Amino acid sequence: MHEFAGIFRSQRTELSAIIAGIYDEKGGGKMGTALQKRAVLTVVVLMLVWLAPSAVAIAQVPEHVPWSVDQPISWQLFLAPYPQDGCMQAEAAAIHMTLNWSVSYVIDYDRQRGAWYGYVDKSMINVTNTMEPLLSWAATQGKSADVLDHEQRHFDLNEVYARKLEILLARPRVTGATTDAVRTALRKEINATASAVLDTASQMQSRYDEETAHGTDAAVQANWAAKIDAWLANPMQAP
Repeated sequence: MHEFAGIFRSQRTELSAIIAGIYDEKGGGKMGTALQKRAVLTVVVLMLVWLAPSAVAIAQVPEHVPWSVDQPISWQLFLAPYPQDGCMQAEAAAIHMTLNWSVSYVIDYDRQRGAWYGYVDKSMINVTNTMEPLLSWAATQGKSADVLDHEQRHFDLNEVYARKLEILLARPRVTGATTDAVRTALRKEINATASAVLDTASQMQSRYDEETAHGTDAAVQANWAAKIDAWLANPMQAP
């Protein structure tokens, strides 16, 4: 998994993996496996005024809210209790996002070349970008349109890298003398691909906050919004 006065920024990164067999067609010389990982990102937005703890609205909400071009986030989705930690009380809001990815891959035998090869099944790539309302919080005095827009752009930026990851996860393809060699090499390449994208996503989230001063620099915020929109249209243009 993956997971932000002066200016304060906190970031948490966690990784877990599930490896499980999907099918084994011995007659056809094929076998398939799945890799699944999750990246959780928590982003905290700076607020430059003193904030008192606020009560959290009680509501029935989904545990995970998927990113949607037609349904931007709202303050009603920030339902976690306002933190009592002294450092965190300098912050206006925190959005908790999760990036899940899973792939299935196939290992097959090329009789003409006398070698095994493995590749990702493009139809079985799944990448999702969600927000967790019960882990996202906002101070009552921090619920401004500008802060919400800054949080939305964090979610949009996460979506950029979800889309880029989906594209890049289709590329790994390896050959080898044995199924074990192919499986090991293919898993390594898949994981390396995902790790590189997720690491870059984390770095860009930090850079976004730093350059926009957590959304308080309106001109730079607008510039980032334009860049994120362009990357959503063409994720491979993103760093």
